[in-house]
Amino acid sequence: MIDWVSAKIICNHDPDKLSNGIIASLDRDGNTEWLSNKKTMVEGSYSTNIQIQSLTDTQIYISGNPTKFLQGHNVFGTNDLVGLMGKFFDELLKKEELGLCPDPYQYANIKDGHYELSRVDVNETWHLNSQFDVMSWIRSLGETAFLKHRGAGQFSGDTAYFGKNSRRWSLKCYSKGQEINARGHRIPDEIAIPELLEYARKALRIEGVTRQLELKKRQLHIASNWDVDTAEGLLLEYISKLEMSDVYMLKDDVLDSLPSRLRLAYQAWLNGDDLKAVLPRPTFYRYRKQILEYGVDISSKSPKEKSNVIPLIRVLEAKPVGIPDWAYEKNLVA
Repeated sequence: MIDWVSAKIICNHDPDKLSNGIIASLDRDGNTEWLSNKKTMVEGSYSTNIQIQSLTDTQIYISGNPTKFLQGHNVFGTNDLVGLMGKFFDELLKKEELGLCPDPYQYANIKDGHYELSRVDVNETWHLNSQFDVMSWIRSLGETAFLKHRGAGQFSGDTAYFGKNSRRWSLKCYSKGQEINARGHRIPDEIAIPELLEYARKALRIEGVTRQLELKKRQLHIASNWDVDTAEGLLLEYISKLEMSDVYMLKDDVLDSLPSRLRLAYQAWLNGDDLKAVLPRPTFYRYRKQILEYGVDISSKSPKEKSNVIPLIRVLEAKPVGIPDWAYEKNLVA
């Protein structure tokens, strides 16, 4: 699902109508170096807001959640970025107070995706048996998974982040059921039907944030280069870089075949020792790489410390749940 889009779009407009004030930069002598219009908040369905800003007389900047703007929720939604943004822009045109007036050529380009993206968030949902299982899975992921070249996960609240401060892309994992109970994320009463709440309650949400540098690297900074399969493919590629293992015990014949140094390291990890703290850094990563060949990751918590038994890998091998049929019947999809 497309969950957030930041884009620069060519569109004739009245800059004064989009102005929410001016930000100015002055040099030490008080001379103006540059001026910039402040972003204006635009209210969508069910009081969901996006930001819009005038960059020039013919270019605007838009940033926000188009899915939530149109639907009033982002429990599920489409992977068709160009189609979604086309519908979103049509809704903006209905707001005469914004002063948007694209000519036919500009409008056609917007509908066809000929504009520049600087950030796109995509996510998918996996269903577990309960919200408790979802939270246990996330906790286990944050404690044991490792993102290649980025390191271990970080927790902020009950969300597990990987590559959180990267300028290219990052992952986060959270409970959608818990999020919709948080301030600012609650589903409006008008659409908070039991089916939607139950769908969210069991939802394990994994989200990938792709920023400008990575978008340009992949030639995805132009919206028309996205098709309906791009979002899911991008997210699953990011997830595939997570190193996870459900294997914790080596068989006796494998253990006997290990060099004594690796056997001792494995036994120490099995007993709960933090090898990263006691071994020299190059030695730890060399041992980790060698033992990882047998499916055991000594950078994760050992079985002695691990209380969660929900298989990490097995959950993600299942296909994301997608949009249920009843959502279309109840007009909950834009």
